[in-house]
Amino acid sequence: MEFKTAKLDKIATVVSIATTVFLVGLSIFFIIKVPFGWAFAIFMMLVIIISYLLSPKKYSFEGANLIIEKVIGKKITIPFNEIEGYVWIPDFTKLKVVRTFGNGGLFGYYGMFSTAEYGSVNCQLTSLKNIFIIKSKKGNFALSPLEPDKFEEHLKAIATGMTGEIEIIKPIPQEEMVRANPLILIIPICIFIFTIIIILLNYAQLPERIAIHFDFQGNPNGWGSKTSYLIAGIVPSSILFALNIIIFFFARRASSNPGIPNFLVIIMSFIMLFVGYTSFDAYWFNKYNTHLISLPYSMAVFVIIIVLLLLFYYRKIVKTKTS
Repeated sequence: MEFKTAKLDKIATVVSIATTVFLVGLSIFFIIKVPFGWAFAIFMMLVIIISYLLSPKKYSFEGANLIIEKVIGKKITIPFNEIEGYVWIPDFTKLKVVRTFGNGGLFGYYGMFSTAEYGSVNCQLTSLKNIFIIKSKKGNFALSPLEPDKFEEHLKAIATGMTGEIEIIKPIPQEEMVRANPLILIIPICIFIFTIIIILLNYAQLPERIAIHFDFQGNPNGWGSKTSYLIAGIVPSSILFALNIIIFFFARRASSNPGIPNFLVIIMSFIMLFVGYTSFDAYWFNKYNTHLISLPYSMAVFVIIIVLLLLFYYRKIVKTKTS
């Protein structure tokens, strides 16, 4: 038996339309105004297309399995003999939720989310109303069927017939929740203070006119007063520092897994560190007319490390099954 997913709710509809219009308009601008802009346009179009193709399409009861089907791509199979319970959530936004590795509204809500009440959840949703969280040995899955009453009736009938009475799962008790220790914030605090000190010390040694922008090969293609060095260094560092603190406490509130907010701090701290490095590299170029490391190489190293950190974050932390 098949159950269609619910229609996109208002939030997902607005996000999908606004994001699509914005990316299409930006793509046209890049094609017309930016050299090799077609490459950026292709990337932005792929974001829209892939987001749609990976969105959930329907939920099927096939033999001994519950199947989550996407528009295209690999199906998610949940054997009924591995289902340990479920709970109906009338409004998913009423939970303490943080998106840990997922899509937050572009053609749906899918991927890994963390909740304080039920731990990590693999969401495959098109609406945040009338949600079913199904707990299995593979982890928790969230579904949003178009006909929630019939879906629940069918789920209970099949699961009960195969494994006995299916239980209603309970939220994680407050006393069993493990919160991340705020001491992890010492890392971004130290990076921020060190970066600001270095920027201020370097500023005094710069000439009045400096290179403030570089092309991909590292050649200067923009000039300005040395005040620009302060602005370009302090403003992004301050914004990233504030975001780091906010993200930590938001994720800490909505996650029963301390590894999630801790690792988010580590990733953001690395980005802060790279921004600090770019400020020091700009000073070095204006002082000695050379980069510390060739710009393409430093960018490549940054991207590789970020990708490796995100892969580790996903495989070792986000995808951890809830006990």
